[in-house]
Amino acid sequence: SLETDQKAIEKSLFVTYPSEWAAQSAIKHYGASKEKIFVLPFGANMDEIPDRAVALEHTKGTCCKLLFIGVNWKDKGGELAYECLMELLKLGIDAELTVVGCTPPDQFKHIKLNVIPFLNKNKHNDFERLKSLWKDSTFLILPTRIDAFGIVFCEAAAYGLPSLGTNTGGVAGALHDGKNGYLMPFDARGKEYAMQIANVFNDTNAYRNLVIKSRDEFEKELNWDSWAGRVKEILKENNIFS
Repeated sequence: SLETDQKAIEKSLFVTYPSEWAAQSAIKHYGASKEKIFVLPFGANMDEIPDRAVALEHTKGTCCKLLFIGVNWKDKGGELAYECLMELLKLGIDAELTVVGCTPPDQFKHIKLNVIPFLNKNKHNDFERLKSLWKDSTFLILPTRIDAFGIVFCEAAAYGLPSLGTNTGGVAGALHDGKNGYLMPFDARGKEYAMQIANVFNDTNAYRNLVIKSRDEFEKELNWDSWAGRVKEILKENNIFS
């Protein structure tokens, strides 16, 4: 409840949130003290982290392969991802969209749309297939309607895979505009997503730089070691342990 959350915050020595959006919400809605609030992005939930050299092997290829991962087609903006695919094809760009985690409604069908209803990362074959998707895709696209953070963006960055997502909720905590991808306006449609993708896809150097910066963002702060290191610093700064 609101009262329980508020008491927990009041009794805490410090509180961490993965995004500025969540931190400001705690201050605004729970009256949390700014001095005890810290923004620490979460990391990629992966048992195996690819080496940097593997991540930087990422190339755009000749087909623009879009990857959409989400269990809720509507809430994660699946319709916009589909629109983006259609717009890229109109632009004469060879493109395809792979949907993982859900099955789109019947009206969303196309020869360039691939659907994988479910992958279990705890099963070897499923995990290997997911790793192949991270490696072989050109962009992660997730035009989510609301998200508290977006660990999937951290996972994409680990593989040097640039992302496109919506600037809503706490997405900006995981997707850093112009670094590991692009934050799109909430009201952007598939056409706007396609234009942003086309601008980078048609420029080999621009895509290469985005791959490098995506991996850089992962190594800098979108990993759990960085999160833990920052927590340790906060504990020391507050003399909780030396």
